[in-house]
Amino acid sequence: MDAPPPWHRHIPDALCVSAILLTGMLALLPGLDHPGIHNWDEAIHLVVSRGLMETPLRPHVYAEPFHGPAIDDWINGGLWLHKPMGSLWFAALCMHLVGVGTGAARFGSVLGMLSAALGVFFLMRTAAGRFWSTLAACALLTLPFTYELTQGFMFGDLTDTTLAGCLALAMVLLVASIRRDSLRLAALAGIAVGLGYLCKSALALTPVGVAGVLTAGRLLGLTPGPKPRQLALLLVCAAAVALPWSLYAQHAYPELWSIESHVTRSHLFPDEARSNPSIVMWIRPIDAIFNEIHMRTLEPFPVALSLLAGLWLLYRALRTRELELLAVALWLWPTWLVLSLAAAKVPATSWGAVTAVFCALALLLRDSIRRPVLAAAVVGALSTPFLLPRLAFLKPLRTRLPDALAQTRTDYGLFEGLCLTLALVLVVGVLLLIPRIRRHLSLGLGVACSAFALYFLVPRTVLAHQKMRAAKLDVGERTSTKEAGLAAAKLLPEKAIVWMNIQTDAPEQFEQHNFMFWSGRMAFKGSPRLDWGQTQGYRHYLASPAAEPFAPLDVPAGSALRLYDLSTPAPLPDLPPGAQRLDVETVNVRVKGVAFVRTGQTRDRWAFYVAPRGEPATLSVTFHLKGGLRQTMLLTPEASLRNRTTLKDTAWFIIPVLGPKADEVEKLELPGMKAPVALGG
Repeated sequence: MDAPPPWHRHIPDALCVSAILLTGMLALLPGLDHPGIHNWDEAIHLVVSRGLMETPLRPHVYAEPFHGPAIDDWINGGLWLHKPMGSLWFAALCMHLVGVGTGAARFGSVLGMLSAALGVFFLMRTAAGRFWSTLAACALLTLPFTYELTQGFMFGDLTDTTLAGCLALAMVLLVASIRRDSLRLAALAGIAVGLGYLCKSALALTPVGVAGVLTAGRLLGLTPGPKPRQLALLLVCAAAVALPWSLYAQHAYPELWSIESHVTRSHLFPDEARSNPSIVMWIRPIDAIFNEIHMRTLEPFPVALSLLAGLWLLYRALRTRELELLAVALWLWPTWLVLSLAAAKVPATSWGAVTAVFCALALLLRDSIRRPVLAAAVVGALSTPFLLPRLAFLKPLRTRLPDALAQTRTDYGLFEGLCLTLALVLVVGVLLLIPRIRRHLSLGLGVACSAFALYFLVPRTVLAHQKMRAAKLDVGERTSTKEAGLAAAKLLPEKAIVWMNIQTDAPEQFEQHNFMFWSGRMAFKGSPRLDWGQTQGYRHYLASPAAEPFAPLDVPAGSALRLYDLSTPAPLPDLPPGAQRLDVETVNVRVKGVAFVRTGQTRDRWAFYVAPRGEPATLSVTFHLKGGLRQTMLLTPEASLRNRTTLKDTAWFIIPVLGPKADEVEKLELPGMKAPVALGG
């Protein structure tokens, strides 16, 4: 019989890749465009990305820092070099192509994590088999922490996700270049390294180290590896991509470049980390990677499992010297060890090697099926979360560990998991000496290990993902600035300064930065300084949740903020067009009207226009839904981002609330109403 056409051989791989891509799209794309912009890193990254659309070689938070910030103020400063520009340039490019929005800005994170997951498959499909490598890749995409990073809820966000993607791509290309003896693939691997460097600087250089070690192993006849010319080409291409921006920024902005380079180095050394207020809080002991970091980033997998997988990968790589296993081991263990020695360890510290972790996991699960002792070790590691309360008797032993292993001494999990794993290995090892039960024990352990592993890889990980998605729903859908910011982008001149008459930020938000992202205009809190930018032709505007004595601008009625032209005094405005009048007296306020914004999310945003009679009190609103359902929600004055004591003298102010979808609402009911009023009636 003739051999099947070559394309037939690619069908299994195509099916596995399709399954991975489908999983990634289902897990990461829904809600990617949520309007909530998380404070700290994402808020700043999005503002800088917005600015890069106009000045790609001059990254900044404030284009004109009239407020005179410190040169190294990375939150409210002017020029910004706090992170490499690669992922931010990509975000700016996406927004330039499809329009300003959070979904476009975060899309690079989706691509990065898809690349990281596909790296698991392509690196492990031979050693671990298609089944386990595909499952491990899908589990990586479904991790709660992957969702947090991709959706912008965890600081680091797109810089760490794009780094993971570039590293995975570089490693796949490096291995392929060695297998095929291809200079072109080596060059592409170098380009991927260079792109990774533009995303997260030196953390992207791991493939260069891997290639160097493998080249030395090849020359010594110990391991397969790239030829010297392949290594040289990889280095040249990586430098060609990575160095131009570094050299330009160092030349154009030498003072800030020197400061930020020192900040980067400060993560490595305890004394320097303690002297930096933004780093000192992240100083961790040497064993934090295997405890706190893995517990946070690899949930729901037990921390003992990742260490067991890494050890098995190292054993297999040294024993078999298979190219893929050597490459992944040289990727994983130096990353773990070097970062363990660094002083500061943020949650996503080792995320660049997450592909290697799941490669090791796929290999461990594949090999454990036919190795009963290894299966016992896997069962022991996976059993740790369920048996942890019963392992409390190990605490006296755990507290006797060396002081250097501070987290292993104090935190439950790793020590107990390793002890349980070792105990099961010893028991099974002894039982295997009995010939009569050897076969049945091996079969039973293989089945138990596979079932347990499948439980963690699929339902347990999916449930953890859903739990994380539900926990982040409210902060993701909440925004006070989107509608007003988008209106400002259309209505205001480019040289505009917006003063935000608010006193607080919504939970986990930087409101003025969020407004700058949506509007592309500089925004400040505090009393207007009309002298700022006067000679440069800047005009001043006001964003407020209340009626103000200036000319109002056309902002959707459902917006939580109104815009006013500070150069044009005017009588206090009436309700904007599009707001439904209510005029309901309740408690010590009059609810004058209501409006809403259809969001396309699970809930719509509602704006209630309230005229206080003294200090406003919290009130409730009941939404009458189709099918006879009702939903009651509280309207708190503080939701306006102003303290209620400062609202008592306003003609009216807006209380925003996330409520049911407007298409499902038939009537509204407020205290003091004789009967519910029809929405739109």
